[in-house]
Amino acid sequence: MADKFKVFIADNLAEEGVEILNKSGIIDVEYRKKTTREDLLKEIKNYDGLIIRSATTVDAEVLEVAEKLKVVIRAGVGVDNIDILACSQKGIVLMNAPGGNSVSTAEQAIALMFASARMTPQANASMKEKKWEKPKFKGSQLTGKTLGVVGLGRIGKEVVKRGKGLQMNVLGFDPFIPKANLEHLQIDIVDIDTILSNSDFISVHTPLTENTKHLVNTGNLDKLKDGVRLINCARGGIYEEAAIAKGLNEGKISAAGLDVFTQEPPAEDFLLYNYDNAILTPHLGASTDEAQIEVAKETAQEMVDFLKDGIARNSLNFPTLDPKEMDVLAPWFELCQRLGSFAGQVVENPITDIDMEFYGKVADLNLSPLEIAMSRGILTVALGETVNLVNAPILAKERGLDFNITKRKDDTTTNSVLKVIFKTAKEQLQIRATINFSGGAIIGINNLPLEFLPVGNILFIKNKDVPNVVGDIGIALGELGVNIASLHLSRDVKGGTALTIVQVDDDLGKAVIDKLESHSNVVLAKNIKIVDAVS
Repeated sequence: MADKFKVFIADNLAEEGVEILNKSGIIDVEYRKKTTREDLLKEIKNYDGLIIRSATTVDAEVLEVAEKLKVVIRAGVGVDNIDILACSQKGIVLMNAPGGNSVSTAEQAIALMFASARMTPQANASMKEKKWEKPKFKGSQLTGKTLGVVGLGRIGKEVVKRGKGLQMNVLGFDPFIPKANLEHLQIDIVDIDTILSNSDFISVHTPLTENTKHLVNTGNLDKLKDGVRLINCARGGIYEEAAIAKGLNEGKISAAGLDVFTQEPPAEDFLLYNYDNAILTPHLGASTDEAQIEVAKETAQEMVDFLKDGIARNSLNFPTLDPKEMDVLAPWFELCQRLGSFAGQVVENPITDIDMEFYGKVADLNLSPLEIAMSRGILTVALGETVNLVNAPILAKERGLDFNITKRKDDTTTNSVLKVIFKTAKEQLQIRATINFSGGAIIGINNLPLEFLPVGNILFIKNKDVPNVVGDIGIALGELGVNIASLHLSRDVKGGTALTIVQVDDDLGKAVIDKLESHSNVVLAKNIKIVDAVS
């Protein structure tokens, strides 16, 4: 029999996971519940696989000496302690195990809901001081109240189930999953403003992205229902912590239950330490015996499947594509990813259908990888850098993305061109694109001729075709200190509707968009940021 793969477990892992590895028949395991950095640097060169938790850091220095390493798996969700780019550069597959803690995290959210409603921690602390302050701790029941759940992935769905079991009125919001894919939950799917204004409890279960950061902030506190209770077991920063303090001071927010924080552990002068009605727990969402066992089993099975069959589940960086094909497809692959990112930020509603028509010589290629790239671009807008070439097709299916690819092989007289129609329940966006000497370029939007590279920071403006609009836009940007890199214009008919694409050097803030949209001849202004995902 060939030599077995060697796997190093550097942190504590439930025995059920270790047993799966030992019984695989293909793996020799070195298990240490705690590993010093010195020992890791000394020994990792001998191992094909590495399993870690949060205690071990895998950075460029570690990877440099990991001569045989093929795969790193984080037993859990967060990979802040792993250099993803360095793994990619070394050809090392990185995976995590996000599924095992869904129930435990959902239960932690429900626990914080109960605690915030009935002031259980405060009452307990009072009793420990030998006080009997019954009138002080009059609470609120959950039955009959409205629960707003933001993010309807695995954990959010578990929270919905429990909220319904408590006979709460449950509202759901997830801008990246079409309503049709959420009908089985049998709850009202609404917009975020409805969640904010109608919910007695709000529980968030999304990644921290540009779209979810500071979902509740000092600028929109007035939208909240009076007396709301906020729960966060997802990621610190989804609620602005200063806004929570302000809301607690003003009585707008009755209580907050937080398991995650912008800085972990929080600084000694953390502002929410001073509020009795801010219930704080040290990131305990996955801290149950059952969750640890499920995470260990998921991690171990991922390691076995990858080393035995090359199957990479929950991979954060691994493309399952033929490198030779990618050499030919590379510019188109990059273009499709950027087009997906662009479209995902332009349209107002979740994209459900994507029609891709290829003209010219590109139609002779295997185009299935371009569907993955397009999915990745669309989903990265919603989910951030956790989307990769392996999980993009799965996530796309979960969110109801339906692709239709057409090849126009008979069209050999033109340059290779891609026409994409992005469809939502209420709108369509058509883009024409090609590869030219500068790279992947957009050459038309909604039948308007426009040529520009979809890269960096883009100001997307729909405006009335009247004199002085462009000049006013330039003046407004200049006054706000925004430097224009390039500007592109097109219109349908004289005096009709025009599109203005402004590429700028720096990321644009909300103040820029608000300033432009206040102009009487600007119909719409959007800040588009194209971020190329790590491959």
